[in-house]
Amino acid sequence: MDHQDVIAGEHVRLHLFQRSGFPRATLYTLWRYVEDAGAYQQLFYAQPVQDENDRGDLIEFVNYFTDSKRILYICQSLKTDDVAGMVWFDDIQPGWKAAANIFFRRRYWGKPALEGARLALGHIFDTLKVESIWAYTPWKHAISHAERAGMIAVALLPGFVRINGAPRDIHVLRVLREDFS
Repeated sequence: MDHQDVIAGEHVRLHLFQRSGFPRATLYTLWRYVEDAGAYQQLFYAQPVQDENDRGDLIEFVNYFTDSKRILYICQSLKTDDVAGMVWFDDIQPGWKAAANIFFRRRYWGKPALEGARLALGHIFDTLKVESIWAYTPWKHAISHAERAGMIAVALLPGFVRINGAPRDIHVLRVLREDFS
């Protein structure tokens, strides 16, 4: 990957996804990583569906990331040059707030994923001048990752979503610009 908008760290390099600057198969490749990890139902946990097996598919994924109101960073491992994962932002209100989302392939959990998340958070604070970045999740591993990245828990929404037929809590986390370092 050789693109203009690159943010490099010690373990990963972030590429700002722009549809015209990447091969046509980029989103399909990212989807394959999500699907191979069995993470599609986790990423689309809030998507309303009749049957849980319908949750998340390639069409939804491509449509989601071709929306210009979202920002996607593709994270590349500096050690392997392979795609390590991705960090994306939605619910963006420049100068005010954004919501963070993350997916990393399991072999890149730990330092690469943490660095990728922190680089992306910092870049959003710098470029969009938001005052806060939020995260919403029912997943314990995602809560832990968000906290290591600098977010703090601010709310719990008990039984807010239904996953596999059972109510699940949503944890709301936030990091403020002045607290991010």
